[in-house]
Amino acid sequence: MKIKSRLFFNLFLTCYLFFGFYISINVGMTTDEIPNHNIGILNIEAIKDILGFNNTGYENLEKFPWRYKGPAFYYLSYVYLFTVDFFFKFDEYSELVSRVLLNHALIFFTFFLSAVFSRKIVNLLIKDRFYSNIFLIFYLFYPYLIGHGFFNNQDMPFLCAWIISTYLSIKIFLKILKNENLTFVDIFLISLSTSFLISVRILGILILLQYSIALLITCKLTKKTYYEIFKNNFLKLLLFIIITFSFIIFFNPIFWVNPLLFFDSINQMRNIQYGVCTLTLGNCMDALNLSSSYIFIWLFFKLPLLTFFGFILFPFIEKKIFQDSANQIILGSILLTIISIIFLFIFFNVNQYDELRHILFLFSLILISTFSIIYFFSKKMILFISLISIFYFTIQNVNMYPYQYTWFNLFGNFVDISKNFEVDYWGVSGKNIAKKINNNNKILSIKDKCIYVSPIHVAKPFINDSFKCIKPFFSIYPKSDEKYILVKYMRNLRRENPSNCELVFTESYNLLSNKMIMGKVFICN
Repeated sequence: MKIKSRLFFNLFLTCYLFFGFYISINVGMTTDEIPNHNIGILNIEAIKDILGFNNTGYENLEKFPWRYKGPAFYYLSYVYLFTVDFFFKFDEYSELVSRVLLNHALIFFTFFLSAVFSRKIVNLLIKDRFYSNIFLIFYLFYPYLIGHGFFNNQDMPFLCAWIISTYLSIKIFLKILKNENLTFVDIFLISLSTSFLISVRILGILILLQYSIALLITCKLTKKTYYEIFKNNFLKLLLFIIITFSFIIFFNPIFWVNPLLFFDSINQMRNIQYGVCTLTLGNCMDALNLSSSYIFIWLFFKLPLLTFFGFILFPFIEKKIFQDSANQIILGSILLTIISIIFLFIFFNVNQYDELRHILFLFSLILISTFSIIYFFSKKMILFISLISIFYFTIQNVNMYPYQYTWFNLFGNFVDISKNFEVDYWGVSGKNIAKKINNNNKILSIKDKCIYVSPIHVAKPFINDSFKCIKPFFSIYPKSDEKYILVKYMRNLRRENPSNCELVFTESYNLLSNKMIMGKVFICN
């Protein structure tokens, strides 16, 4: 019976994964995908230059303002797309657009992988395969993370690498707790995952804080000093540092000529000045001068309700959970990491925008923690909450596609989300808006007129070739003596509607009591 159950569950996961591949590549493009794809190409050209295959690749990378933006995931994309190109491509789009859309399947795979390793961590905590699988389904159906898993080609691979590194590090510290020997494979894998994480985004260096917290807890439990553990594992620690740093250099060609630029990259990315405001509870919060409430507001509206139950119940169940030394290492290190990172971001006023995508990995850590806490409090409660949530998520996923990343929890019912929060900041609506333009008789009747849309690269690839004039607009609405078609989406939605314009259609969907407006299209005189 158990074997049949496992086979059925694995079949479900396989079907889920392949269906996820299909729907992810049919999601539209987002604003950062082409620029990020080009960064990967820039790094590959720099490698060719260093190896003697061209003369300007490294120089171009060195002059690029975002030269320290991690390229590690794009190497995987490069190999994946090179393989997929032999079998499939979107003939109706340019080669670049086709490759960007096909890359969505690889991004979705990183989301799926993060779910699998999160489930492994939960199972280390609760030691219950059935409830660990319930957690996995809950995770896989959580709309907010699924949405990012469709297309987010930096934050989702980063989240995946963080979760894998967390799992591998927990296994190592549990070995130290049991006084077992660490193998070379243990050191190599944790070094590889850590270096990959840092090479996706330099922010990954914060994983060392998580390792340090876990080490501190392990020292306390083994009643050994830092010095004793350091002495017993000196060669392994040295090996970890050497392999990790070597892989970081290997993944980042900008460091090949001068490895010391790694430290410059930490300083530059820490002090990055990117001024953009994110609409947060009715206030446009500037990334360069964020309110201390910014993170908490977004967590309050984006986390599933299960997590709130977990936090509330924690004080009542803490002693029971931490009777097990292993749980102190696993759950203790995760909870302290969540608290520490939020505190550091607030204290150092770290540049953030587009809600919480830069610390998306915290959502996975919070889900792991709170699910486990409720499990220890009551198995019946976590089963009931999980099943209700999965049912609720399923309906929402069908209704929201492809806008799952704009999901808000039930607290969103008490505010007008479209007026108080940044919604489609990635521009996923560009493809759907373009499709509606292509099929709207009123717009087709003036297809000889210009379409003004910004950002242009997200929508233009999907607009029919019969529209010959497609232009961007910038700080002000375009002025024209003739009729023109105006597309408002993303942050442009916050601007007042232009005068002398007629609304043709609105791109939107319903989320509970809220009408979530993604974009508007006008015909203007």
